[in-house]
Parts: sequence; structure tokens; C-alpha cells
Amino acid sequence: MRSRKPFIIYWPQYFDAKRSRANGRRVPKKLAVEKVKLSDITAAAKRLGYDIQQESNYKYSKSWWDDAGRLLVDTKGKKKSKVLIEIAKEIKKVNK
Repeated sequence: MRSRKPFIIYWPQYFDAKRSRANGRRVPKKLAVEKVKLSDITAAAKRLGYDIQQESNYKYSKSWWDDAGRLLVDTKGKKKSKVLIEIAKEIKKVNK
């Protein structure tokens, strides 16, 4: 098994406006996006200058039937919650 040491996992479900907090959304409702795709999150993280790895063959445990994938982001020492908000704001800015 390879090490994911500098990387933190981000799932598309964290940004989904149709989900409740209990079902996996981690950003505030005003920053959430409907029908968010892994490619949207990837593009936003790249624009913010983060090193990323996209893994499309993984499934979020709370919705194992969705085929969403996940994103590994090197946050460069920042907290996961701070980077999550940054990425959500970047996605919102592009989707306006």
C-alpha cells in the first residue's frame, strides 16, 4: 500500500448542495454546488496552486452506489477545513 502522507482526501460529496451535513456535505450551504463533479474540484484546486492526485475508482462510504471518485490534495500544512472552504469558494466563483 502506498503512503498518502502529505495528501488529504476530498470527496465531491463534501461540496454537494443536495446533501445534508449528516449525509456528507462539509461546506456551508451558501458555498455548496449542485451536481458537482470531480473535474470541477480538480480544476479549482489546480487554480489555487495545490498539488493533486485524482483517483476515480474509489467510492464514498455513505453513498457507495455513486461513482464519484476522490481527490488527494497536498495542503502544504494547511488544515483540511481551510482548504475545503478555499476550494468551495473557487468552484462558486467559476460557476457564477
